[in-house]
Amino acid sequence: MKSIKITGARIHNLKDVDITIPKNKLTVATGISGSGKSSLMFDIVFEEGRKGYLQSLGIFPGLENERKFASIEGIGPTIAVKQSVVRQNNPRSTVGSKTNIFNLLALLYSSEGQVKCSECNETIGQDKVCAKCGHEEERLELGYFSYNNPNGMCMKCAGRGAYYHVNMEKLIANKNPTVRELFNFIGVTPGILRVLERNFKGYMDQPYLEIPDEIKEKVVNGHYVSNNSANQSFCLSRILQAKHKRGEYLNGLYEITLCSECHGYRIGEEARNILINDKHIGQVGKMTLDEAKTFFESALELNEITQFGKNLLKDILGKTNSLIASRLGHLSLYREMSSLSGGEIQRLFLNSHLESKLESLIYILDEPTVGLHESEKLELLQSIKALKDLGNTVIVVEHDRSTIEIAEHIIDIGPKAGIEGGEVIYEGDYAGLLKCDKSLTGQYLSGKAKMPVRMLKQNIDDSAIPRLVIRHAKTNNLKDISIAFPLGVLIGVSGVSGSGKSSLISNTLTPLLKSYFRLDANKNNSNGEEIDLEEESLLIETIAERLDGAENISGFAEVSQAPIGRNINSNPVTFTKIWDKIRRLFAEQPEAKRLNLTAGHFSFNSEGACRECNGSGRKAIFPEGSLKMYATCEKCKGKRYNNEALTVTYKGKNISEILDMQISEAIALFSDNDFIVRPLQIMERIGMGYIKLGQPTSTMSGGETQRLKLAKELGRQRKGHILYIMDEPTTGLSLYDTAQLIKLLDELIKSGNSVIVIEHNHEVLESCDWIVELGPEGGLKGGEIIAEGTPKDLVKNPKSLIGKYLTPTT
Repeated sequence: MKSIKITGARIHNLKDVDITIPKNKLTVATGISGSGKSSLMFDIVFEEGRKGYLQSLGIFPGLENERKFASIEGIGPTIAVKQSVVRQNNPRSTVGSKTNIFNLLALLYSSEGQVKCSECNETIGQDKVCAKCGHEEERLELGYFSYNNPNGMCMKCAGRGAYYHVNMEKLIANKNPTVRELFNFIGVTPGILRVLERNFKGYMDQPYLEIPDEIKEKVVNGHYVSNNSANQSFCLSRILQAKHKRGEYLNGLYEITLCSECHGYRIGEEARNILINDKHIGQVGKMTLDEAKTFFESALELNEITQFGKNLLKDILGKTNSLIASRLGHLSLYREMSSLSGGEIQRLFLNSHLESKLESLIYILDEPTVGLHESEKLELLQSIKALKDLGNTVIVVEHDRSTIEIAEHIIDIGPKAGIEGGEVIYEGDYAGLLKCDKSLTGQYLSGKAKMPVRMLKQNIDDSAIPRLVIRHAKTNNLKDISIAFPLGVLIGVSGVSGSGKSSLISNTLTPLLKSYFRLDANKNNSNGEEIDLEEESLLIETIAERLDGAENISGFAEVSQAPIGRNINSNPVTFTKIWDKIRRLFAEQPEAKRLNLTAGHFSFNSEGACRECNGSGRKAIFPEGSLKMYATCEKCKGKRYNNEALTVTYKGKNISEILDMQISEAIALFSDNDFIVRPLQIMERIGMGYIKLGQPTSTMSGGETQRLKLAKELGRQRKGHILYIMDEPTTGLSLYDTAQLIKLLDELIKSGNSVIVIEHNHEVLESCDWIVELGPEGGLKGGEIIAEGTPKDLVKNPKSLIGKYLTPTT
C-alpha cells in the first residue's frame, strides 16, 4: 500500500480521527502542545507497527483491552526516536559504546593487536611466537579490551579513568585544624556531628595532623557499616560526595583525579600492552573522532594487518566518517553520553539509523530539532531527508518552522489542547497551512498571529544595574571566562551544541548559587529524593574562582529538564504536593465516613490499592529478555483501586476518575478549593492543561517535566528577588504556547525577579533584554563568549552566529 490509513482513532483526546499518511514521504505532524499529535503517531502508529511485527514472530497475541481505533491499514515495522529514549543518564555509556565502534575496536585489538613478549619485551607477530626467544604468548579475549568488563577494566578506577578524592591539602591549607573544625568547615548538620562524636570520641578536638594514621583514614574515607545504602560511615568523602551529587560548589575540596594506575585510559595493564600502529585501545578511546580517523586510515596501510582486520577497519572508518559528517568530529569515543548536549545526542541517534541503511521502515521522530542552534538545523534536516531517501517513511512530530517548511505532507492536529483538541485541522502542503485560518500553527507561521511584544529594558550597560558575576570559569570546555549577568532582566544564553552553555549555567552558576544559599540547598536536595551514593555520577567538576553579587538576589530556582520520579507512582499531583489535599477531601465525604475510610484508603500506594496490581493499574510482561511491555490489570481494569475506595465520589467523580482527568477539567471541578486549584491554573497557563493528573512523570518529555517544575516553583509564591534559571523552556512547545511562555516570563520580570534561559528559539531570544552567546563551535573549539548585548547589538555583531536569525521586537 502507498499509505497508512487509520479510521476512528480515539485514544486519549482523539475524536474518531480518520487520517491517511503517505508512505515514503516526509510527513510532519504539528499542532498545539497536547493537541493529540503524539497520541496519534506514537500511541497508535508506532505501537501498532511494533505490535504487528512482534505478533508476526509469535509474541504478544492480543494484549490490548481497549480499541484505540476502528481500523488501520498499510502499517509496517516502526522505529521511534523519542525524547524520553534519547535522554541518557548512564555515565558508563559512551560515544564509543553507543555507536558500537568500541566493540568493533575491541575485536580488532583482540584479533590483530601486536603483543610484547613477556620474557624479552620484543614485539611478537601474528603467530604469537617470539622470534627472539621463542616464548609463546596467548591472545587476550575480547572482554580484556572493554572498560565495562571486569576482565578489562582498570580496577583502581573501575573503568572510569578518573575518580573523585578529598583534597586534604586544600582542606588543611597551612593550618592545623582539629577533626571537628574539618567537619564544621565542610558544613555538617548537628545530627551528623553527633554521630561523628560517637564514632571518633576523643579525637574530635585533636589536630587532624596529630591523630593516628588509621583514624585519619576513617576521618577521610570512613569504615564499613551495614546500616546505610552506601555501606560507609559518615566521613569527609561521603559528606562531600553527597554535596557534589546535590550540585553544590565545593571549591576544589572534592576534585577529579586522573587515575594513577591507567592514566585515564580506563583499561587494565594487559590490554595496554597490546598495540596497533604503536597505540593501545585506551589511547584510541581518548582521541577525538577527527584524530581517530587519521589513526584508522594509517592502520589500514600496515602490512601486518590481515584482510579480516582491514575489513574491520573499513567498517570502523565508515562509522567514524559518518559521525564526522554529522559535525561530531570533536567528540572522543570515551566521551560520556550523559555529558553531551541535546543537539549532539540528536545527531548521534539519527546517524545510527542512517548508518544502518535499512529501508521500508516507518520512522517516527519526536522533535528532533530540540537542542539545536538555528545554524545546525540544516544538516539535521538533510539527515532526515536521507533517511527518507533510503526508502523509508519518516513522520516527524515537530513545532519547528524550518522542519514544517520542508515537509512533503503536513498534518495539523487541534484546534487547541486536551478536550479542545483531538481533531485534524489541516492536511496538505506548507502553502496551504499558511492559508488555514482554523490552524493556530498556520496563523503564527504566516504572521497573522504574532508573539507578544515585551518592552525591553534600556541602558543595561548602566553600572548602577546590579550584576551577578562569575570569575574565571574553567568548567569542562570553558576557557577561563568571566561574565557579568545583569539582574532584573530576561537573559538568553545561546550558542551551538556543545559550545559551553550548560557548562556555564548548569555546571558553574547553579553550583555556585547552591553553595551561597547552602541552607536552602541542603533542605531542598533533588526534590526531596534520597541521594543514592552508590549510583555513579558524571565526572564533572565546577571550576571557578568565585561568584560575586549573589547578595543582590534573595534566592534562586533551577528549572531543568532532568527526569523527575522514576516510577509510575510519581505524577503531577504528587509532585506538586496537592495529592494529599485531594485524598483528604475524599476522606471527608459522607460515604467515606460511613465506611470508616481515611485518606490512606484513597492512596494507590496504601490501603486503597488494587491487590492484584499493587495500585499500578497494569502488569509488566517481559518477553525476549530486555523488551518490556505492559498489559492492563484484569481485576481493576486499570483503575488502580479496590472496589471500596471507588464507591466514594466527589462531585460525581471517584478517585480513579480524578486521576484520569486533564488539568483543565480538574480546574473546573475543584474551583471552590483554592489550595488545589492554584497550582493547576499555573500548569494550564504554561501549556499543560492537557496533561492528566495521574500521568506518570516517567513518561513525560523533557519539556513537560520542566514546565511541571516551573509550575511547582511559581506555586510556592516566594517573596523578594528570585533568579529563575531555565534550560530550553520552549522544548515541546508550539508557537502558540511559546507566546504564553513569553508572557509568563515577562510577568516574572515585572514582579522584580530575574530570569536566565538557555535557549535556541529565536522568538524567545528576540524577547530577551540581554543575550550571552558562547562558541564559536562545540567541544574544544567552544567555551568562549563570542558576543553579548541586546538583541539589536547581536544583529549588528559580525561574530554572533545567532544574530543573523534575530528580528528584534523593539
